[in-house]
Amino acid sequence: MPLKQQKSIGFFISNTANLLNNTINKELYPYQIAIEQRAILEIIKSKEVIKQSDLGNILAKDKTTISRTLKTLENKNYIIKEKIDRKTFIIKLSSLGEEVLKKTKNIVDNFRKKILEEFDKEDISNLYKYLEKINKVVKERKD
Repeated sequence: MPLKQQKSIGFFISNTANLLNNTINKELYPYQIAIEQRAILEIIKSKEVIKQSDLGNILAKDKTTISRTLKTLENKNYIIKEKIDRKTFIIKLSSLGEEVLKKTKNIVDNFRKKILEEFDKEDISNLYKYLEKINKVVKERKD
């Protein structure tokens, strides 16, 4: 790997995110749900009412990606999409979606706990602070 790539913060963050996702996805595989799909179910559960467009904003994902993921979740009967006008859908968690969240909760909780055990409170606080700074820089460049 070229030295420049190794030193790139973006590359390192992306590589770490991929490693995290691939590892947890292997553990979730028996439940036929990926971590990003599960994250969407968690968000839907935490909101009383959520629009498809709100999910895109929360996850910083484009409309096409959100639409495709929601279609997959709908096909698995994990969510219910209700059309409220020509372009707007409200997304709700189905009972099957609730069930898969419950069945996979310990896997996700244990995975998160295992990672957090490697850090003290100050490390975690600093990590969030640094990531927020990076997010700010990226968002300013987008605008």
